[in-house]
Amino acid sequence: MRKLNFLLLVFIFVTGFLTAQNKDVKEEAAYYFDSKDYKKSYELYDKLYTQVPKNFEYKFRLGYSSLFYPEKKARAIEIFEDIKRTDKSPDVDYYLAKSYHVNYRFDEAITSYEAFIVAKGNKIAEEDLPFMEDAKLGIANCNNGKELIAKKIVADIKNIGAPINTDELEGVPVISADESIMIYTYVGKQSTGGLLNDFLKPDKEEGVYHEDIFISTRNDSTWNQPVGISSLNTNANDAAVALSPDGQTLFSFVSDVKNPGDLYFSSLSGSEWSKPEKLNPNINSEFWEGSCSITADGRYLYFASERPGGLGGRDLYLSEKINGEWGPAVNLGPSINTQYNEDAPFIHPDGITMFFSSEGHKSIGGYDIMYSIKKENSWIDPLSMGIPLNTTEDDRYYVINAKGDVGYFSSNRGGTGGKGQQDIYMVTPGILGEKPILALLKGSVYVNDKPSEARIEVIKKETNTVIGPYYANSKSGKYLMAISPGSGYIVKIIVEGMEPIEEEIDVEKLQKFVEIKKDFYLYTSGFESKKNQISVKTILDSLLNTGTNAETFKNDANINNIVDANVKAADPVNTATLAPCNGGVTPDFSEIKGKSLNDAAVYKKLMDIGGTMCAEGLVFKVQIAAYKNPENYKYGHLKQFGAPEIVNYPDGITRFTQLSFSTLNEAEKARQKIIGKGQKDAWITAFIDGKRFTLEELIMVNFAGKAIN
Repeated sequence: MRKLNFLLLVFIFVTGFLTAQNKDVKEEAAYYFDSKDYKKSYELYDKLYTQVPKNFEYKFRLGYSSLFYPEKKARAIEIFEDIKRTDKSPDVDYYLAKSYHVNYRFDEAITSYEAFIVAKGNKIAEEDLPFMEDAKLGIANCNNGKELIAKKIVADIKNIGAPINTDELEGVPVISADESIMIYTYVGKQSTGGLLNDFLKPDKEEGVYHEDIFISTRNDSTWNQPVGISSLNTNANDAAVALSPDGQTLFSFVSDVKNPGDLYFSSLSGSEWSKPEKLNPNINSEFWEGSCSITADGRYLYFASERPGGLGGRDLYLSEKINGEWGPAVNLGPSINTQYNEDAPFIHPDGITMFFSSEGHKSIGGYDIMYSIKKENSWIDPLSMGIPLNTTEDDRYYVINAKGDVGYFSSNRGGTGGKGQQDIYMVTPGILGEKPILALLKGSVYVNDKPSEARIEVIKKETNTVIGPYYANSKSGKYLMAISPGSGYIVKIIVEGMEPIEEEIDVEKLQKFVEIKKDFYLYTSGFESKKNQISVKTILDSLLNTGTNAETFKNDANINNIVDANVKAADPVNTATLAPCNGGVTPDFSEIKGKSLNDAAVYKKLMDIGGTMCAEGLVFKVQIAAYKNPENYKYGHLKQFGAPEIVNYPDGITRFTQLSFSTLNEAEKARQKIIGKGQKDAWITAFIDGKRFTLEELIMVNFAGKAIN
């Protein structure tokens, strides 16, 4: 009997201890659940549910946390299916539908959403209205998902890894047009002030880390160790949201105890960023403004706002700079904004391609990344960037380089090499459809062979209007500017106390992206060491007249330029039927990824590796011309090769192709014959199931043989 009493006492003690322990864990779990930190709430409710599996609250909250924890979202189906076996409430159908939805089981999600809507009937309680609207949106999202799954995009998505990504939070990447700078938002142990409470006071028990702004520069393809920008970071939330294409102006989102959040800007002087200055009341209202993007010429600012009078809760707006001040905000209207939320605009340096995130349009759930192109001063219907870039979670903060071949975004997606709570990813190709057409002019300004600050004006010859101004950095002398086609320009370099120098650049008929490296040298009277300068015009002419073989100027030491491959962009590709038709293994193109096909050695390597590669639905054609005014092109000298295929693409350019082959080697032989007949700029493009695809993009995804889903 004494032994039994002893065991009973032990049981009572252990039970009491577990009850007290569970009380503490329950309070902590509820805190993280209410704070929407679903990773931590999942871990704690998993512990509680394991100990008390019959507790419905633990089970429901564990399932709900799973929905918003990408690594564990599959478990949400298991939990809510189990609840549905004993609980026939229509509310369970709603959460079961959400579980199927986030796991891409779209048909089952639609069935459960519809069951929830039918069960609620026509007389809907006021508290159920938001759930009904969300269920209807969920059905639309799932139908969009089914459509996009059927034409899944070939995309190479990679976590950019260390030193930028850590086991903490990194997000909202912004880049200079040439990818030499990345600035992003960080939350973690290095955050200014450490763990802070709601009043920004130190609190190691219940405090949280706040947002800081970090910067990294790049050497070739390697990102350097990032550092916090001390002049911008405070104990409050400081988040990077946009960087001007030249890397000289940074926009940030600042919120503290007194201010829920506004947009600020800082300027780079040498290597130091100025203290943030708040944008004027035309941009910042008493409501939320938290993301923006500026055009390459600094004239227009696109931004997101929750101010009243819009089409949805959060809309995109445009402001024009007038006499140095941002003018009244104009809603971008129903072609861009929907009844749902739009956020995170990014206007490409070409000024006519915009990316943004939307809960409407063709979203498959949460925010999805869309893009639109401005034609005749109107935005075309936005297009989804497709799956796998878009997921059933929130996808925002997408930016691409000037060339359009690489994009960056942040995500907490699971199963893709994530390092922490949220990471920064790189995607290739950066844009679907036709790549941007512009001239990226970069280099340094020197006075007496030393780097110098300078003001750079770009004057449009047709109208004599000044674009910019742009500035060369006072410490490095570096400048960067994007020039759109359709006109001739005068580039004017102005250094205080010296005579300005001017050069002409004619990009009126530019039909592809070109990157021109040009250093400008100014000298005082009597200074002896003078550089043998090559004009911008000479460099541009070399880029536009070399064709695929760039030998003419390749070895000229005086021309320090970067030549882009003479290939264009791709449309969305359905890869469902793609497989090596010769039964072999898809070759690995990693050694030439990102390298210019204008380099004869790289082009030869491409032929060596993939010249005999073929795949079902993949054909190669020889492109002989691309014109905005196709009537100007005469192709009589090529009539022996048959009538060309003439297609007018969405960017307004008509492209002419001839012949069709299953391998690159066959296409190259035909290209050489066409070149021999006088068409010196002929090049090869690929088509997969009728969709246009570039050689560079085929290289980046190993000829569609290693698509990352």
